[in-house]
Amino acid sequence: MQIEDLLQDDDFSDIMMAHCADILDFLLETEESFSIVCDLAAVEFKPQLPTEITNGLKPMTLFEISGYTLESAEVSEGGDFLYFEAAFGPRNFESSVLVQIDAILQILVETTPIFVNLTALPQNRAKKPFRVSMTGDENIDRSMQSFLDDPENKKFFE
Repeated sequence: MQIEDLLQDDDFSDIMMAHCADILDFLLETEESFSIVCDLAAVEFKPQLPTEITNGLKPMTLFEISGYTLESAEVSEGGDFLYFEAAFGPRNFESSVLVQIDAILQILVETTPIFVNLTALPQNRAKKPFRVSMTGDENIDRSMQSFLDDPENKKFFE
């Protein structure tokens, strides 16, 4: 099997995705700050980010998962998505973020990559479109509910 075939093999991709989810679960359980590099096409923001912020994001974007973002982070039950809350831009625009696990190219602790997923490259994911919307209650975890219960935060979701 050639490397191109391996990187596009569904079984290999599933193994990489499961490994990525396991690493994320471990980092979240140990409350270790980390960063992810992911394909922006596989990221959903709720509410949508203002244009001045999205224009500054690269196709492969780095998200730092620390502080409140780390506290809110969770891997979905099936291991398909990473969910977290974050603030963006100089005005700290609040948004919930949903990232497809199979779109995470790297996981870094400090500045060191601890996971690299070559199957996450956009050309390998072309057959895997973004397939979830964050409108259902099943995607709002306890942390998000707490966030919504605070009257000061409701303005972000009106």
